[in-house]
Amino acid sequence: MEIFIYSFLGLIIIYYELNRKKYFKIDHITFFNFFFFLVYAFTPIALLIVGSHLIMVDMPYGEEYFGKNFYTPLIVLISYLFFMGGFSLVNTSQSEYQIDVQSSFNEDKIYSLLPFAYLLLFLFVAIYIYEFGGLMKAIELAQAYRSGALAYHKFDFVQKFFPLNTLLLYYTFYKYFLEKKRKSRELILFYFLLSLSFVFLITVINNSRGFLIFQLSGLYVITAIYHKNYFLKYLLPTLITVFIVIKYGRPMFQSINFLFTDGWDAFIAAYIERIELKAEEGKSIISNFTHPIVSLETSLVHSGYDVGLRYFRDIIDAFLLIIPNELFGIKEPEMLLMEQNTLLLQGRDITVVLPGILGFFSYAGQVVGVFVGAFVYGVVGALLFNVFRTFYEKHNATVVFSYLFSLAYGYFVFRGVPAQVLNDSFIYLVVMAILLSSSKFQIYKVSK
Repeated sequence: MEIFIYSFLGLIIIYYELNRKKYFKIDHITFFNFFFFLVYAFTPIALLIVGSHLIMVDMPYGEEYFGKNFYTPLIVLISYLFFMGGFSLVNTSQSEYQIDVQSSFNEDKIYSLLPFAYLLLFLFVAIYIYEFGGLMKAIELAQAYRSGALAYHKFDFVQKFFPLNTLLLYYTFYKYFLEKKRKSRELILFYFLLSLSFVFLITVINNSRGFLIFQLSGLYVITAIYHKNYFLKYLLPTLITVFIVIKYGRPMFQSINFLFTDGWDAFIAAYIERIELKAEEGKSIISNFTHPIVSLETSLVHSGYDVGLRYFRDIIDAFLLIIPNELFGIKEPEMLLMEQNTLLLQGRDITVVLPGILGFFSYAGQVVGVFVGAFVYGVVGALLFNVFRTFYEKHNATVVFSYLFSLAYGYFVFRGVPAQVLNDSFIYLVVMAILLSSSKFQIYKVSK
């Protein structure tokens, strides 16, 4: 019965995605549908067919929770219907008013700020590396720091500015490869290659496969949106690259410090050793996507019973965590959502277990929280669609922001931690605020 419900959900998602009207070839609802299908339809089916031993090793209590609630598949299915309802309610209602945006922040001003932006980025990366005691030490401790096993550093807030490179990467890519109208093309190409170098540097000091995947995949998505073409001949190589990075990326990042300290042979030996160790653990690629459904099951068992409801206070906590607490001596919230979820699934707090979007909603308000949260998230999705379309019609370069916020909107399904979304999007919001501060908005009535 559970497999039937999850399969039915998967078919609904596929049908909805293929048949809904789109302004962009790939948008935030596409990302939402992709991640929702992956973690709340495909992964539960795989666990039910193959076995719960596929659950990631970071959740030793995960097998005790998965499948414990017979009504979980129905909750997942109904939550998606609530999401569709919220999105359709706003998106199908045609407002008689529209917003016109006129920006006085011209291209010349943006180009004049590029050298300053790269200098600022270099300083932030240098401060972060210095805090660890050098590049080699930062690479060596990257996994421990990222998982939460290593205490936060005083200047870890500079990480909030790393996504500035993502903006620069996509903007220079758009200008050089898509728009192709700027005279100083050699300089733009130089900036693009510089950003690409920063991508690989930030990848190794963050030990993040997901970061590398999203950075490079974004080039494809922006191209598809701009040309209104899926470019299917490039899609297969992109998917193969993603598979390779997911499968073999972590052992490589864990071994890369040997390349700088002991040479190529030591790096290869360490890399092969970690791949063999990973094979012995029997970890499947599917294991990487099991935490959202398992966290939902866990929250349904505990939230509102032996663990108090959080009432969406994690949204407020997210804004508090933007402030560099260690630097200013501000006390952090006592128990963050991902810490609570991790303790329930690990019995300890060594690595971080993310709750996923439905887990976040369930911890906030149990089953009612899941349905209300899904509906509101759909409404937010419809509002974002109108914003993206309005800006893109006036300035095609805003395709960069459209992709970044679309990815954040969809990726939240996988993560479910507001603090992470706000942290990753912080610099995007700052840049947008600067650009919009010089814009004029005019609301006018549409003639029917």
